[in-house]
Amino acid sequence: MMNLWSFIGIFEGELFTSTHLTEKGALLNAIGDIIDFLGLTDDPAAALDRCHFDDDESPPCYDLDEMRKMNREELAKLFHDWAVYTWDNQQGYQVEIVKTQVQV
Repeated sequence: MMNLWSFIGIFEGELFTSTHLTEKGALLNAIGDIIDFLGLTDDPAAALDRCHFDDDESPPCYDLDEMRKMNREELAKLFHDWAVYTWDNQQGYQVEIVKTQVQV
């Protein structure tokens, strides 16, 4: 059997998904989606302010080039760190990574 990882989400009642051969690929996709949802790609300063980071508190990494250098364990932690900021939103945005297998 072959493992696959699915990035599954919902936004304003619409489901979306992507399937990946590696967990790292699914995590990179999911973190990128969260970063887009939070507005970090458009206006990082405003997005970080909405996430209520203090001046002395560093936000989690949101540089996709830097994330590509991270290993799976670092990305799993980063996914959780950013996902926390999506828990209380008005658009019904939710994301998850699900491991599955190709059945023969």
